[in-house]
Amino acid sequence: MKKFISLALSVVMALSLVACGGETVETHQLKVGHVLGAAHGTKCFASVTAVVEGDKVVAAKIDEYQFMSGDELVSVPNAENYTASLAEGVKLISKRVDTAVYSTKMAAAGSTVAIDVNYDAIEAHVAGKTIADLEAEIAGEMAEDAVAGCTLADKAGYIGVIVEAAKAAQAAETAVTYEGSLDALTLKYGLGAAHGTKCFAEVAVLTDGEKVVLAYIDEYQFMSGDELISVPNAENYTASLAEGVKLVSKRVDTKVYSEKMAAAGSTVAIDANYDAVQAHVAGKTIADLETEIAGEMAEDAVAGCTLADKAGYIGVIVSVAKA
Repeated sequence: MKKFISLALSVVMALSLVACGGETVETHQLKVGHVLGAAHGTKCFASVTAVVEGDKVVAAKIDEYQFMSGDELVSVPNAENYTASLAEGVKLISKRVDTAVYSTKMAAAGSTVAIDVNYDAIEAHVAGKTIADLEAEIAGEMAEDAVAGCTLADKAGYIGVIVEAAKAAQAAETAVTYEGSLDALTLKYGLGAAHGTKCFAEVAVLTDGEKVVLAYIDEYQFMSGDELISVPNAENYTASLAEGVKLVSKRVDTKVYSEKMAAAGSTVAIDANYDAVQAHVAGKTIADLETEIAGEMAEDAVAGCTLADKAGYIGVIVSVAKA
């Protein structure tokens, strides 16, 4: 079962005339969507972000999370605080972050291409294609060499989750305008500790190298409660987790998590707070954002955001944009 989250940034491409000399400048309205899904088997779940322009995928970013054991593995941020939530010896890993070790295990099974390189190949394959084109691809039987440079068997599964993320982006209401060539943009992705020690942040940033065009934030936390919605494939993680514990996305589980925040005095839902931070950074230069977080941020520095760790979230966005 896939969980959808939409975030937006609209896209209709238009050409506008610059007053000086009638020079034409590309203008794009971009939207972003995010999905958690089961792209490959039952042992992991995929986190996919897509940026769209109308019905076309501009860029996509794939990662997967899996519970694994091994001293050589790199856990997600704040791992030292999750030991009580996990079975003995188990770690939660990002396959992108832990690509060296995970790809070694793949190689032992006969794979010749690292996991992050496979993801990159799928992302390159979908860029510039319409949602309809991608749906037609996965509706048929994909040839082994259908995606150049990708050796993963579940190509259609990954493309299917990208399609869902692209549709979530299409449905979003908010739009971000970008003036310039789409070729100058890169969709980056990273993990960090934006707020305290009980969770970790996942951030995607569309940047031209100087400016944050748009950003997307979610956080994951281990929690207990029957009312909570677990990440996809949760029924297969019980042996990896302490009894009664679930791994949740705060965006997917925004209703329950925000109720807990409200009980502590918060008046703004967690997803609305994330949206406010994203709106604040959109269109600002990386240098300007670094200056902001270097100082003491006022309580009302980010319109609509009541989170105490505004600088923490912006800091992770800056780190990902600079990576």
